[in-house]
Amino acid sequence: MKKLLTIVVLFLTFAASAQTVTSHFTESKFIKASGKTVTAEGDLKLFSADKMEMNYTNPAGDYFRIDGKMMSMNIRGKKSVVDTEKNAVMRAQRNTLMNCVTGNWKQAATDNNAESAVSEKGSNKVVTLSAKKTAPRGYSKIVITYRKSDNIPVELVFEEFNGTVTTYKMSNIVKK
Repeated sequence: MKKLLTIVVLFLTFAASAQTVTSHFTESKFIKASGKTVTAEGDLKLFSADKMEMNYTNPAGDYFRIDGKMMSMNIRGKKSVVDTEKNAVMRAQRNTLMNCVTGNWKQAATDNNAESAVSEKGSNKVVTLSAKKTAPRGYSKIVITYRKSDNIPVELVFEEFNGTVTTYKMSNIVKK
């Protein structure tokens, strides 16, 4: 589920900047427990802050979709649908992610008892949220790198308390 929520951040970030955004993405997930890195890639389409699709080309057939409060996914043949209004854990994670990607990262920091920092790196703005204390689940750190020119993310890094680190890199970004 964390993979899917991470993906939501990616798509909602795009929604904050334009009506429709398409992009290619690569995903790299380091799993501390096994010491292995899993990679994936695909294409995303963001229609609004509450509607997007992420279709994987590798592994082919996987997808993640959000439509309002509903999230649906197919991960390696396992399909599921989650109503975030009925699932408190997923709702809290979704809200955190939505706040991060819609530019309300200060609220995300408050909700998650995290410190925030903003810096510039060349033509990019880097926003870092760091948890003040350890928790049984969630993210210890979130780093979002935005293009300063249009506030669209080009890289997202999510570090979980268990040591798993997922990185998304976007390319071929088109706004309509």
